[in-house]
Formats: sequence, C-alpha cells, structure tokens
Amino acid sequence: MVGVSSLAALLSACAHPTVPPIGAGGQPFQPAVDERALWAEGDREEQALFRTARRYTDPLLDAYLARIAERLLPASVRAASGLALRLGVIGDPTLSAFGLPSGSIYLHTGLMSRLDNEAQLATVIAREITHVVERHALVSRREARDGGSIPTIVAASMSSASGALSRSSEGDGGAEALLTPTARAILGGKLELLALAAISGYGRRLEREADRGGLDKLVQAGYDPSQAVEVFERLQQEGDRGGLETFFLGNRSALADRAATMRRLVERSRPGTSSTTVGAITEDEEFHRRMRPVVRDNALFDIQSGRFVLARRQLDHVLSITPADPLAHLHYGELYRLESQRTRRVDERARYLQLALESYQKSIGLEPGLADAYRQLGLLYYEQKDSARARDAFAKYLALRPDAPDARRVQEYLGTLGPRPDGSGGT
Repeated sequence: MVGVSSLAALLSACAHPTVPPIGAGGQPFQPAVDERALWAEGDREEQALFRTARRYTDPLLDAYLARIAERLLPASVRAASGLALRLGVIGDPTLSAFGLPSGSIYLHTGLMSRLDNEAQLATVIAREITHVVERHALVSRREARDGGSIPTIVAASMSSASGALSRSSEGDGGAEALLTPTARAILGGKLELLALAAISGYGRRLEREADRGGLDKLVQAGYDPSQAVEVFERLQQEGDRGGLETFFLGNRSALADRAATMRRLVERSRPGTSSTTVGAITEDEEFHRRMRPVVRDNALFDIQSGRFVLARRQLDHVLSITPADPLAHLHYGELYRLESQRTRRVDERARYLQLALESYQKSIGLEPGLADAYRQLGLLYYEQKDSARARDAFAKYLALRPDAPDARRVQEYLGTLGPRPDGSGGT
C-alpha cells in the first residue's frame, strides 16, 4: 500500500479547542455534561423517528455493516472506550446516511442500492463515524449557543420542509411531491438533531472535516481511496431521481463538494500520480451477496414512490444475477400494475396488465407459498372485475397468511365479490 502515512498526516483531524475528538491524546472518553443531555435528546429523537420510518431488518446485513465499522474505527477510539457504534438500515429509497451523537449510524436502502463495492460502502460509513468521533453534534450545539450559524441552517430546513409537507398533504405535484416516511418523521416531528445530521448537514467546515477523517479511516483500513471519489461523483451525476430527495447526500451541490474534496485530498497525498488504486477492495463477494436483497427491496420502495425508471433498473440488475428470484418478479408485477394505472392508452394499459399477470404468475411458479403474490394477483383480477379469479387468489392469500395485517381488508374485498357460483359464501 502506497502513501498511507503521508495521507494520515495530511488528514489529521482538526481538533476543536473545546471539543477534542474521542480518543485524543490516548485519554479515556467521558462525555461532557451537556453532551450527555445531547445523547439523551438524540435517543428520544431516534425513538420518535421509528414511529414512522421503516426499519430494514436483515441480521446478516447488520452483522456485515458492523464488521466494516469495526475495521474503520481507529484504535485510539476503541481504547478510549465510552462509545458504542450501532449500525442500522432504514427502508427508504432516498440517498441518505447519518449518525447520532451517541453512536447510532443509519444508512438508507436508496443509498446502499447505488453502491458498487465495499470500498464505496466503507466511504459512507467512515464519514458518519467521523461525525460521531469528532463530536460534530456537540460542536454544532455549542456554536449555536454562542450565536453561530447552525440554528439558521436547521431553521431553513424546517421552513423548506413545511412547504413540502403542505404540498404532500394537498397532493400537489403527484407522487414525487410526497416526503418519504423518514423525512416526514424528521421534519414533521421537528427532530432537530436528525434534521441537522441527515438533512441540513453540519455546514461546509465540518462536512469537509468528515471528508478528511473519513478518507483517513478508509486508507488506514486498506481500502482503495479512489472509490471515495467515485461514489460521490456517481451519485452526483445520477439523473431521474425526481423531487423526492430531501436529504443532505441527495443534494447535488453537497455531493459535488464531497467529490471535489475527496479528489483534492487523494491527489495531494500522491503528487505526480493519478488518483488510482491504493490499497485493495476486499470481500466484494460478500458485498454483492448482502446488497442484492437490498437492491431488490429498495426497488419496491421506488415503485411505491412512483420512480419507475429507477425501480426497473434495480430489478433488471437483480434478475441479471438471480433470474429465479420470486420477489423480484413479484415487484416487477407491481411495477407493471401501477404503470397500467398511469397510462391513458387502452392498448398500453392492456399490455402492462398482461405483463403484471405474467410476473405474478412467475413469482408463484418459483415459490408456490409466496402469499403476497396471491394478494397482488387478487388485486389485479379485482380491478379487472374477474370475480372468480380474484376470489380464488384472495382465498389462497388468507389460507397462507391468516394473521396478515391486512386480512380484514382482504375479507372485505371477498365480501364484495359475492358468493361463488356453487352458492357458497364469499370467503
């Protein structure tokens, strides 16, 4: 590996006079009094967030993320103790990753689904670890107390959110005017720490410090630093994401600043050379194994948000790797069904409905016990006024999942279909 020591020296953290990084000087870490209050505030906001936001549960993925975080965490921070990192995933199709002051770090499925390798994933995690280790929430709170600019930044986010919430409730602008459940929880609930970490960002100075510290951790862990440039350039250049993006890492200006900062840092560490591979991208086999379900499931979130182009791209990627994935075919069925509702052309609508039918049937053929496929098939037949087939599909769904959360609603659908031709009841 080339240039690790020089890059580490170049990227050494800029300690704030009153807020040294965790592990500075080899000292044990004890949160300050006002920091403990900040941690408690963050914990309350985290609980409030998940009253609305969707946790993405995959124990193997969680363990994989924890191993990456452990690899990135500096030895000085581990030795200082007093901080426990906890990584989690939120089922949200937008681009976001954020950390809370006490060590909880969350990544959106929308961001994770756009990554190509473990080094890019490690880049995102390393930046959030830096925010936590450098205690940026505390720095921001103290600067706000002393009349800094942070209150203005958060106020601007809240102001812009109120407009988005209003448009969302009025249905203005179609599906893409809606906030995701995560954004709605943060902005509607006025969760200021989360708004700062996830939506506003900590301001240019601290965000660039996170770039420096994140790149330092990336190199020390043996990853290719050029991927830190690649990931932000790629996200910045992505089109057709629409108006749903609310978060800091979904802002093209913020992404451009991340890419430019990372490029300068990498090139400065190796004068006279191009910013190509230093270190190694390791364990990409496990990365692709863990990310494939994330990409597939995030496609459904994009479908539900009306972002059909993005969803199709993700499902095509999954099916190119695992063509017999029943859930991917089920999600494609949902994509076609919703597309049929959007078009005004009769011939196009018929084509989408046929494709939806074929996708649902294929998912059932691959996994006959896939209950959700029968429910969606029932909805398709119901919309087509094919009572007999709708009744059979709904009945199969309830037989497979009698305790389903929507079982009562499906029973109501069955009730409206009337009795079977043999005279038996609707269920």
